[in-house]
Amino acid sequence: MTQYIHLDTETTGNQINGDILSLTAIRTDENMQPIGEEFDVLAKPRKSRAYDVDAYLVNNIDPFVADTHPLTNFQLTKKFQEVFINWSNEGPTLFNAYNGYQFDFLLMSHHLYSNLYTWPWIFSTGNAKQIDLLPITQTIDYYEPNKIATELNSKSNKVYKLASLCEKNNFPIKDSHTSRGDTEGLINLNKHLIKMSPELFKESLKFVNRRDVQPFLKKEEYFTFTETWGGKTRQYTGTYIGEHCIYKGYHLVWDNRHDAETIFSEKSSSNLNKKLFSAPKKIRQIREGKNPLLRGKAYSKKNYKGMNNEYKEISLDQIEKSAKYIISNREEILNRANLIIEDQFKEKNLNQTDLLPEQMIFSLNPRAEQKSMMDSFVNSSRMEDKQKIVESLKGDHNAPIRHLAEIILFEEYDNEAFDKKDYKKLRKRIANKLLSTNKESFPTIPEAFSRIDTLRIEVEKSENKERKEKIENINNHLEKLQDRHLAGKESDAEKW
Repeated sequence: MTQYIHLDTETTGNQINGDILSLTAIRTDENMQPIGEEFDVLAKPRKSRAYDVDAYLVNNIDPFVADTHPLTNFQLTKKFQEVFINWSNEGPTLFNAYNGYQFDFLLMSHHLYSNLYTWPWIFSTGNAKQIDLLPITQTIDYYEPNKIATELNSKSNKVYKLASLCEKNNFPIKDSHTSRGDTEGLINLNKHLIKMSPELFKESLKFVNRRDVQPFLKKEEYFTFTETWGGKTRQYTGTYIGEHCIYKGYHLVWDNRHDAETIFSEKSSSNLNKKLFSAPKKIRQIREGKNPLLRGKAYSKKNYKGMNNEYKEISLDQIEKSAKYIISNREEILNRANLIIEDQFKEKNLNQTDLLPEQMIFSLNPRAEQKSMMDSFVNSSRMEDKQKIVESLKGDHNAPIRHLAEIILFEEYDNEAFDKKDYKKLRKRIANKLLSTNKESFPTIPEAFSRIDTLRIEVEKSENKERKEKIENINNHLEKLQDRHLAGKESDAEKW
């Protein structure tokens, strides 16, 4: 039997720079009936980070209250890592979140990475697999319309927000935008999908094992898949080209409504680039770790037009002609496409050389001896042992790990973990980062104040007294946060 672990987080920001304030995980069996213990914890934000103002407005957590939560970020991360590993060791496990691929799973992986865990991918390791109920819901709603009631927005597009779906399908969330309330809503929505579309829900889990995706793509002459954006789901029929040259586990797929032979007969690389990457898309991507719903040639042959207009004027002969050309010239096509993709990445400077240590989750690749020190740091219970490990991290190649370790020491022990000189340097480094007036890749305090100013104008127009009070409370918290970091810039940085 497969167990489900349904989870939700409330945070101070996005999946890369946000801190978890609240995390709830509830275990169920395949019928969505509760089993075993639950996991429900509160944690305080890191002192070394600023936050997105809107996050506190959405989750309704008072930032002053958040600062009093019982666990530090390091303690929270250690706790959920241990619990989730132990649970998944019991047998086949599906971790389930809503918008989990884009947010919750990546968020927690970033927490593991920044707290020096050598393997942050615990949701897709061993017995564990991860699913995201958002794309599953969208796909089921596309293939079996009217099984799920949905709200329409001002543009008449379907709204797939969790709270809206739960409300429209008669199981409203009691406390929306709390980790417990949203986790319970997630379970109820999962129950609903199983009840209304049992076979399609089962089919939607067919590729939960990422290793099954590429063999299927290679085997099928052409196949059907879906993509959703802007509340609209569209179906495509594609043929496998090969793996993305930059991102492992991303697969390039030719959209067979386009004549592959005509486009790839272009000998000039620059002209091919223009043809290949101009709208509409010719090459689409399927990510094996995102549990795509894929249907093979037999289905595609009958249903390649789908329920949208993309293939309205396309014949099956055109589909098969393009597919055969791709298969016959797959190696050459993959090489030409990947050369262009590599050039695009170089032009955009989309590399990880300028990233901060906190952002290097995909590029750090610690060596064996570094992993050993990281493990020792995480597992040691004494501050003194952690300090010794930090001192041993010499040289430029250890600099990112040392930086992350020093931040953990600061968060856990404040000035006790440093001599006076090093503490001043660290406080100054953090302060300079968070007080920056430049456009940064992470939240800053000046940026937060700018957002407050915008929100004040908006709330004056709406005359929403409760929201106004929340905004002013966040502003008061930001002022105190700013004062603490301004003190950190001074030569005599005080204890936090």
